[in-house]
Amino acid sequence: MALSRKGRGGDANETKWFDYDDDTQMLIARWDNDRYTVGMNRFRAVFQEKMRRLLDKAEHDGDLRFTEDLAEVSGEEQTEFEAQCSLMARYILLDIRTKGREDGKFLLDDEAVAYDHEIGEELLRKDIELFMWVSGKAQKMQHDAYSLAKDAEKKP
Repeated sequence: MALSRKGRGGDANETKWFDYDDDTQMLIARWDNDRYTVGMNRFRAVFQEKMRRLLDKAEHDGDLRFTEDLAEVSGEEQTEFEAQCSLMARYILLDIRTKGREDGKFLLDDEAVAYDHEIGEELLRKDIELFMWVSGKAQKMQHDAYSLAKDAEKKP
């Protein structure tokens, strides 16, 4: 097998345009790209630290069981879904365009807009089918890259 700087799974920062529907294309990055991975790791570290603090408090109070304090969720707490939407809008769903438009914009509620991560996050949060489609494409890109690399290793 020949050496490669790309590693076994190719370029983790690879991107590709996909047709979402007859009029709309989306630029999607691989699921395992560095920035998304680091962002999710940071979110999970913060989440785990919050849980550790809650458990430490419960243990200190001598009441290490699921109580009202643990059941209470403030409106300010970010869910993993919200974190994923935010990170995906920045590092997975990179652009949206309407086919045939030369300005690079896309139609959203019959208005031409330029993609930014805030619009992407809103779309991903409000449309679970879009969320699943984008994450599925990103994961398939990752899977395909690893499959190609694995097949290449098998060839003499």
